[in-house]
Amino acid sequence: MAATDPYVEHAVQASLMSFLDKKMLVTLRDGRHIVGTLRTFDQYSNIVLVNSCERQVSGEMYADTKKSGVYLIRGENVVMMGELDGKIEKSTMTRVSLKQLEEHSEKLKQEGKIVAPKNLDEDS
Repeated sequence: MAATDPYVEHAVQASLMSFLDKKMLVTLRDGRHIVGTLRTFDQYSNIVLVNSCERQVSGEMYADTKKSGVYLIRGENVVMMGELDGKIEKSTMTRVSLKQLEEHSEKLKQEGKIVAPKNLDEDS
């Protein structure tokens, strides 16, 4: 295993330390969004989220699904991560049921306002 650069390790640790025990939104490479409290991390940016759930978003609506409690996420799968501000979240987003979110998404697709993502696994 190759040794990691000590300067990179220090930068990662310093940048994530301020987010410990804060509610975070993490976007993964596969497009999923995970919401949870950042409990710990390591020098590879692997993170552990507790009190977690998967979040689906459509426009200004969202639904939290698949509440699983603890997520261990490999650092290489994290695309973006940021702290959630509850006040801003409540003022700009509307929490709905999964069924309402699916109906809203379908309506936006029919109006041509959003395009369904192409499944990369399917043959063209």
